[in-house]
Amino acid sequence: MYDTIVTPAEIVVVGAGMVAHRFVESLLSRAQTPLHVTVIGDEGRRPYDRIGLPRIASGGAAEDLELDRSVFEDFRVRFLDDDRALRIDRAARTVMTRSRVVVPYDTLVLATGSYTPIFAVEGADLPGCFSDRTIDDVEALAQFAAGRRRSLGRRLRAAVVGRGSHGAELAAALHDIDVVSTLVEHSESRISHLVPEESGAVGAVRFDDGETEAVDLVVLSVHPRPRDELARNANLQVAERGGVVIDDRCTTSDPHILAIGEVARFDGRCVPRVAPGYAMAEVAASRILGGDAVFLGFDQPFSGSRTPGHDDPTAGEESTAVIVIGELAESGMLRPASSRIAKGVG
Repeated sequence: MYDTIVTPAEIVVVGAGMVAHRFVESLLSRAQTPLHVTVIGDEGRRPYDRIGLPRIASGGAAEDLELDRSVFEDFRVRFLDDDRALRIDRAARTVMTRSRVVVPYDTLVLATGSYTPIFAVEGADLPGCFSDRTIDDVEALAQFAAGRRRSLGRRLRAAVVGRGSHGAELAAALHDIDVVSTLVEHSESRISHLVPEESGAVGAVRFDDGETEAVDLVVLSVHPRPRDELARNANLQVAERGGVVIDDRCTTSDPHILAIGEVARFDGRCVPRVAPGYAMAEVAASRILGGDAVFLGFDQPFSGSRTPGHDDPTAGEESTAVIVIGELAESGMLRPASSRIAKGVG
C-alpha cells in the first residue's frame, strides 16, 4: 500500500494591497488541501491600510498602517516584493516579473487595484504638487510641508483636488499640521493651470473663471482608474472604460484567472472601495477551494456578521455595496463597513 502524494495547488496573486491580503488570509484560513501562494507586489512594502494614509500626513508612522504580518509570513506563502508582473502567458500559465522571475500558476488572481492618472493641467509637475496614493506619496507630502513651513515661517495654504470624504480627510489631516486647505471639486475643467512662484514651486491655482488662489502645496487626489494593463496585454476581456470583466464568481474571460478589488468590473462598474473588494476576495477564495459563494453586486446590503474593530480598514468607508451567498454568508468571515463623517478642514 502506497501513500497518496497530493501536489499542492499553485496560486499566484498579482498585487499586494488590502484586497490581496484579505484574499490570502481567507484562502489560508480555510484550505483543507496543500497549496502554495505566490504574491507579487511592486511597492516594496508589505500590505497596509490605504484608507489610513491621511494619518501619515499628520505625523503618523507608516508601520502603524501595516496589516497582519503573519498572513504573508505563513510557510505556504512566497512574497515577491518590489517586483512588478510584466507578462501573463496564458498558454503556459506563467507570470513573468520585472526581475525575470517566471512563476507558474494553476489559478491566477489579479488584485492590481487602481492608479491615479496624471492630472492633465499645466503645472502639475511643479515642486509642491503631490498625489496621495501610496505611503511614499504622503510621506513626501508631509516632508515638503514641514520644510516649506520652516522656510516661510507661517501657516501653509493647500488646495486638495479630491474625491469625496477621502479628500476631506486628507484636508483634515493637513489641518492637524497647521496647513489650511481648500477642497476643490474633482473636475479638471475647473482648473486652468497651476502657477509657480519665485522658487519654482507651486504658488497658486488659477481657475477657468479667472479666479486665482494662492497656495503653498497642491494635492491631486483625483479619481483612480483600474490598473488593467496586465490583463489587456494578456487579451483578457477588459471594458472599454477600464476594468477586467468578471462574472459573479470573480472569474475573468479565462477560467484560470480571477480578478478582485478595484481592477474588477462587475455588472458594468468598477467601484474604488475596500469593502466590495473584500467580498470579492472571499468569493474568489471560496471558489478556488471548491465553494459556491457568489458576488451579487455593489448595491446590495452587506450580509456578513463580523463586527469591525478599531483596526478594521473597512470601518472607514462611507458606503457598502456587497453581498455573498453560500458558506461565507454563514461563516462570519465577512465584515460590514460603517459610515464615517469627515472632519472639518478649517
